[in-house]
Amino acid sequence: MPRGRVLLVDDQPSIRASYSRALAHAGFEVTEASGGDEAFRRLESAPFDVVLTDLLVPKISGLAFLERVRAFSPELPVIVMIDKQSNEIAVEATELGALQLLVKPIGPALLKRTVANAMRMRQVRQDAAPAFLARRGEALTPIKITATEAKNQMGRVLETVMQGGVVLITKRETPKAAVIPMAEYEKFSRATEAKLNALSSEFDALLARMQTPEARTGMQAAFDATSEQLAKAAVTFARKRA
Repeated sequence: MPRGRVLLVDDQPSIRASYSRALAHAGFEVTEASGGDEAFRRLESAPFDVVLTDLLVPKISGLAFLERVRAFSPELPVIVMIDKQSNEIAVEATELGALQLLVKPIGPALLKRTVANAMRMRQVRQDAAPAFLARRGEALTPIKITATEAKNQMGRVLETVMQGGVVLITKRETPKAAVIPMAEYEKFSRATEAKLNALSSEFDALLARMQTPEARTGMQAAFDATSEQLAKAAVTFARKRA
């Protein structure tokens, strides 16, 4: 079973062959495309886990293709390949949602590691919705339906939720939304608010302790101390704790 499906977009056949071979050797299923339009047609016809695209592809620029992919599937990780490092391009690609930029030539080890990391990040996002449902503290099997099915069966969705159930809406096997009863929403909101309040209280208490004359004197002494003095203080502290 492949580790995941990669869409590789590059107009140079030799690059596609080399990178495709390296990824296939690592256990990934690779689909190649020579241009942006071809790549998007493949995206529309089959699910992918990662897109690896060159910045300069025929018919459409790499950044325009990236923007189009993000609009089509926001959760799909996109790795952009460039011929030379450019801070301007890096910033623009990041703003458009690129997960990472790689400068060619890309070694097989770096290529495999980057794609594998992107796969793991995607899996974490996919697991987020079920993890949220698990917080309810009960065995729960949500109903999974596609976005199209949800439109046609909204009555069923509402009935399920109003009876206390949870509906998980997916697109291409990727969780997109969870419809939950108001009681569950309020329960989750209260739990989150309580955690934030607790953290805020701890932070306020820490700040208060730092404002005492003793704390200020201690911090100033630490700033003024030499490395030898700090080392001796650490040893003394460790002995007291032993």
